[in-house]
Amino acid sequence: MVNELAGRLFDEVDSRSKDMARLHKALKSLTSPRTLESPRKVQDARRTLETSNPRAFGLDMDFTELIEAAAADQQARLKARKIEFGRMLIQSAEEGDMTCRMMTSDPMEFSIPPFTVSVDLDQNLARIHYARLGLQDLPARPDKILTALQKGLKVLEGGWSSEQFFDALHTAYENALFEKRGHSGERLALVDLLPHVALAFQNDRFRSDPVAGHYRDYGRVRLAYDLSRLRREGMVQRHGRRLNLGTATGSSTQDKKKVLYIEESPERGQYYLSVWFSGEAHSA
Repeated sequence: MVNELAGRLFDEVDSRSKDMARLHKALKSLTSPRTLESPRKVQDARRTLETSNPRAFGLDMDFTELIEAAAADQQARLKARKIEFGRMLIQSAEEGDMTCRMMTSDPMEFSIPPFTVSVDLDQNLARIHYARLGLQDLPARPDKILTALQKGLKVLEGGWSSEQFFDALHTAYENALFEKRGHSGERLALVDLLPHVALAFQNDRFRSDPVAGHYRDYGRVRLAYDLSRLRREGMVQRHGRRLNLGTATGSSTQDKKKVLYIEESPERGQYYLSVWFSGEAHSA
């Protein structure tokens, strides 16, 4: 009898306490300037207030005024972003010695070589891309975007020289051929070389103790960047070998996991599917 009664009361109090905790979190979030810059978080808080009954907790208050004020505040912030964002991003890029150009206005997308930035001002979010691959999502604030772009460029440029990359790519090609018992000059899937290149990118620390904390990231974005730089610098021939890339056409471009987009120049590029090495006399 006692257990059953206590259990019912506990369930009711537990439910009320959880509801109160959600209400507490919603009200607290609306006092945060950071939350007010996140439309999604404000919407979540408003939804909690709209579905809460303060009198159920013994509170003599009404959330209507706060809900309406939060909605009006979000509209004002959105209007200001739409007026100021493009100008501020271009200005921030210039101050950071980068160029910025609006590519499309709906959806809003900017070219800040070698990256592109897509922006959703309704949600106050931005996404940084390189070679049509998403790199990072962050608040649509020009200062934060430029800081992230500068950091990303430093990471991409801080790897191999083109000569080192050519040699690593050729070694990766030979290793992949050996695994599949292929023959020299055979075309291989470009993305199949990625694990071999990533292993070659590791330092002695990882080789002596291959744990996650010692691993140096090397993924599709870095491979696309290194290949693009290799071609820009004309380093497609070395030691009597020539690098060849096979383009992806038609249906082969549908599965983006099997192809890699390589930029020829800002805003221009192509998907590639295969790779092989040949003598310098052969054409790409």
